[in-house]
Amino acid sequence: MIFVTAIVTGIAAGLQRSTIGSILGAALVSITFMAAVAASAVPPPLTTLFIALGGYNLGFISYLVTLDALEQRQA
Repeated sequence: MIFVTAIVTGIAAGLQRSTIGSILGAALVSITFMAAVAASAVPPPLTTLFIALGGYNLGFISYLVTLDALEQRQA
């Protein structure tokens, strides 16, 4: 579920077409993980952070590839 949510977040960051929005999205994923570590009695494994960042990057890159393919088709 973390992976799917991160993919959707990456796509949403791509839809903003803003560099700051893209960087802020990745930063917020990390900040949320740090808040979860600080708030929980048993810290979550670090692999969940890597899964979330991988999903974010996959969603963002898939959006960019799709956008590029659609623009090449129109030209």
